[in-house]
Amino acid sequence: MVTVAAGAHAGSFLVRNADSPCEITEQKAPLPKHRFEAMIGGVTPKSDANKLTLLMLIIPDADVRGPMHSFYASIHFGTVGHDTEYRTETRPGEHAGGSGTVTLVPHGQDATVMLDVTSADGVSYTGTIQCSGVSHT
Repeated sequence: MVTVAAGAHAGSFLVRNADSPCEITEQKAPLPKHRFEAMIGGVTPKSDANKLTLLMLIIPDADVRGPMHSFYASIHFGTVGHDTEYRTETRPGEHAGGSGTVTLVPHGQDATVMLDVTSADGVSYTGTIQCSGVSHT
């Protein structure tokens, strides 16, 4: 569930996946030990420009507990790559834009992620991602 605070896409949106959209990947030093990724929704050939079609999230250090300020998040409305995208990039070494926090709470093979972010172009959104059966690679 994602709630966009204001602007052309203000409102609440629900995006689902049939399979597990979340993955934790083990990384080699000097990177953090684990990286978390989620991709919910999907690329469609043609979509309603007002429908949330894709949510992407990357947390480079999934071992941190509590609110994190280093992440990449984006939400896409309509056809991915053609309609509207709100992107937040706060990872070190990347072209920064936007701000906010994400909080990853693992519980067994599942996880919950809370987002409270502002995109590079000033659009604020909050959301909760429920991951069932997180893949570990």
